[in-house]
Amino acid sequence: MWIALAIAAAVLAVDVFTPQEMPPQYLYVLCILLTIWSPRSQTLWWMATLCTLLTVLGAYLSPPAYDFYIILFNRSIAIILLLATALLAQAYRRAHEQLRLLNQELEARVEDRTQDLSRAFAEREQLNRDLHDDVLQSLYAVGLRLEAGQSVPQAEPAGMTALAAQALNQLKLTMKQIRTYIAGPQPVPEKHPPFDTAFPALIQSMTIGTGPKFRVDMDPQLTAGLSHEQADSILLIVREALSNCLRHAQAREGVVTAQRRNGVLRVEIRDDGVGFDPVAPRQGLHGLANMGARAKAIGADFTITSQPGQGVRIELTLPIPQRSSGS
Repeated sequence: MWIALAIAAAVLAVDVFTPQEMPPQYLYVLCILLTIWSPRSQTLWWMATLCTLLTVLGAYLSPPAYDFYIILFNRSIAIILLLATALLAQAYRRAHEQLRLLNQELEARVEDRTQDLSRAFAEREQLNRDLHDDVLQSLYAVGLRLEAGQSVPQAEPAGMTALAAQALNQLKLTMKQIRTYIAGPQPVPEKHPPFDTAFPALIQSMTIGTGPKFRVDMDPQLTAGLSHEQADSILLIVREALSNCLRHAQAREGVVTAQRRNGVLRVEIRDDGVGFDPVAPRQGLHGLANMGARAKAIGADFTITSQPGQGVRIELTLPIPQRSSGS
């Protein structure tokens, strides 16, 4: 703004000392153009009005000319040019403002769309994990029980009947899980057994036929301060680990430990199977990735330790805040 005023003053000075036949007043156009970038839209018209008045004033103060019509023509053209420049500058400001608003709207739409896609991708990943860790593991358990039933001697029909009944119950539970996923989230959450009960029951249910036998070492009063989300995630992680042991480890036995010391819950699953190299590239590691993702989601540290021929040790540690005695 101050630069435009300085230029206007300089043009007036030149106009005053220039014969009227010369048209230095056309330089006022620069003053108007400089106000385009002013934050106030009124500045443009104030400058156009000022330049118009200075054009008339310059005609009065400048040295006289011999032809009045030349003066009138030059000053009229200058004033028309100033007004046209002001109108074009105003149109430019409006177009620039509309473009800025359109860019803001477009950026907002892109951000909303990106958030929607991220949310949809996260929901899809969550559904994939849930189907893999819940429904698919239940189907694996059904298949393992049916395979175990094939190895039962025909002279022991009771054992075969028991395995078939377990497989049928597991299949019914799987169908219920599938219906739950189809129905989506419910307003009233389904009641689950306490973690202290569900944890050993899960490990017992994963002891199938001639597969490895799992021992449980669990502290009492383990779940004080443990949220439902954390408890469900820990159960799914343990289930995935035991399922991998049943299907791949060729182990004879395993130990599942759940202890709480100094406000930290520690869950360890260990077997004496064939083990594997965690660093080596392998296909079909969705289960391991899902376990790590679930542990991270609840704020737990998750580690896998294994070597070929040395079995597998999976450890999960989760800080749990201590409850005050008055709560």
